Amino acid sequence: MKRIRISLCAVLVILLACAPSGSKAQLSLNSYFNIDWQVNMPVGNKFADGISGWGMNFEGGYYVTDNIAVGAFLNFHTNNEYFSRRTLALDKTLSLTTDQQHQMFTLPFGALVRYRFVEADFQPYVGMKLGLCYSEFNDYYYIYVTEQNKWGFYMSPEVGFNWYPWPNSIGFHAALYYSFATNKCNTMSYSQSSLSNFGLRIGVSF
Repeated sequence: MKRIRISLCAVLVILLACAPSGSKAQLSLNSYFNIDWQVNMPVGNKFADGISGWGMNFEGGYYVTDNIAVGAFLNFHTNNEYFSRRTLALDKTLSLTTDQQHQMFTLPFGALVRYRFVEADFQPYVGMKLGLCYSEFNDYYYIYVTEQNKWGFYMSPEVGFNWYPWPNSIGFHAALYYSFATNKCNTMSYSQSSLSNFGLRIGVSF
């Protein structure tokens, strides 16, 4: 997380240094692009349910009207959870005693639509992301690993804002979101039929 914060600060400093002068609130009134640090909290996830800050979000859109934008997005996230030594019942006649390290990686991407309430320096909005989600479930135990790779449908409503405090320059973005994906996991003694998360995105916008 320390490396992520340092990287985001470096990007912010570079973009501020390169920002041109002018009178507009943002670089383009007809489009936007966000780069965000992402934190999520899995809901109903037995495989890895801890809060994680190992994520990034990239999205961009074009305003087809003064208030409605369409565009594309891609984000990724990694959730990790350690399980102390325990005995797992693999079937009726087989069990395994071991500790485990679970790692879940998700990569959703697709299309988005958003509605901004005002065209101003401060732009609150609501939005929806729809697309596909690629996921990897890795279960590490002793010197072995059990892997599963899955595809699913992804949807994510969100509410947030873009804020441009300086003329003709970059701004800030923040959003709260909920995501749902149909990716399934069935590894060792763990099984689930979907992935759900609540999360927060904080980053820069231009």
